[in-house]
Amino acid sequence: MTYRFLLFDIDDTLLDFKAGEMKSLGEMFTELHIPTSPVLEETYLRINQSLWQQYEKGEISREDIFHRRFVKTFKRMDIDADGLLAERVYHQKLDQQAVVIPRVTETLAALQDYELYIVSNGVEAAQLSRLRKSGLFQYFRDIFVSDTVGTPKPTKAFFTYVAQHIPHFDRHQTMIIGDSLTSDIQGGINAKIDTVWYNPHFTPNRSHIKPTYQLAEINDLTALLLANQD
Repeated sequence: MTYRFLLFDIDDTLLDFKAGEMKSLGEMFTELHIPTSPVLEETYLRINQSLWQQYEKGEISREDIFHRRFVKTFKRMDIDADGLLAERVYHQKLDQQAVVIPRVTETLAALQDYELYIVSNGVEAAQLSRLRKSGLFQYFRDIFVSDTVGTPKPTKAFFTYVAQHIPHFDRHQTMIIGDSLTSDIQGGINAKIDTVWYNPHFTPNRSHIKPTYQLAEINDLTALLLANQD
């Protein structure tokens, strides 16, 4: 199979979201004089993950995530603080984070014979800002972000929109690369396109979601693509 169209997730595939997330959380807690602790951080991360999973399933809106996650965290931890203010401060800091995962830049530079696109759940303005700040924006022909598309990965509607906005799109020549089984890989399965699960930590896959390929190093993508040329 010769691939032509490569769809990339952003967070924890191209940019180290977790590093930026923890840095932004710490800075926000400090600015609002909220004593931080591992328990507080873990509580927030668990609530946030649960809300994003509900969003992927279409059960809540993206705005619901931002309105609920710190409110629920502070209530769970019995902290007297304004959850919506915490969200605003956190978002301002998070939108400035653009830590590139090692070997991503050289990998994208080596793939310029392919058509590269971004497919992301998030806020388009923030994702554009982070891509520009990271220096990665130049490698992509277009970006597709859920708040603009109007529906999240992994829905079939998201990928239908993408297909309609990529000239001469052919799903048989398309591959999605991402770290999330439930968002990226399930999305690819829903869209009937091949999938690459970027799994740098060798996390066991105990789900029913089966990727076409799996990589632990992002730069191995070039060899995978060469091996699949007709």
